[in-house]
Amino acid sequence: MASSSKRDEYRRAMELEEARKAGMAPAAVDEDGKEINPHIPQFMTSAPWYMTSDGPTLKHQRNWNQEKQDKERKASGWYDRGAKTFQATKYRKGACQNCGAMTHKTRDCVERPRAKGARWTNKNIAADEKVQNVKLGFEGKRDRWNGYDSRDYAKVQQRFEKIEGLKQEQAKKKELEERFSKKASDEAAAADKGGHGGAAASAAGEDGDK
Repeated sequence: MASSSKRDEYRRAMELEEARKAGMAPAAVDEDGKEINPHIPQFMTSAPWYMTSDGPTLKHQRNWNQEKQDKERKASGWYDRGAKTFQATKYRKGACQNCGAMTHKTRDCVERPRAKGARWTNKNIAADEKVQNVKLGFEGKRDRWNGYDSRDYAKVQQRFEKIEGLKQEQAKKKELEERFSKKASDEAAAADKGGHGGAAASAAGEDGDK
């Protein structure tokens, strides 16, 4: 009897699984209330023996350290772009020979190569950069937009709007100049036409008197 009941339970479970795959029965729900895709194999949905689980779940397939990684990522934030810390007045031993900053070596300097570096001139010493340890994951290291601040683009928008405003002013000014020049030329042509007509009428009157 026990074996027959187990066979019946297994048969009902297989029928329910086939019905879920066909869309005739609702999908199984895990502990968090999320639906489990019925096409996922059983060896992936069944939890290991050392995890206490009453039914199918995908909790063991998720990254357990995700919350910890998110907290670390939020705590680390992003580095202060272009931030400076200390401004020296003379060259220090071990500093960059080109600009005089202590936070990088000469080969890593991004400043324009000087004809005579700060080591020899002892002038125009660059300030030390703010060095931060930013912890990034696999995606963060390969994200080309990581650290992008959309507020930086506001300067580009303001510059574009300013240029467009100047263009519109120039176009309006040019249109007014063309309109006035055309009006002046029309008035001059009308005046010339009226002058020629009066001269012709006076000449015809003189011929009639003769």
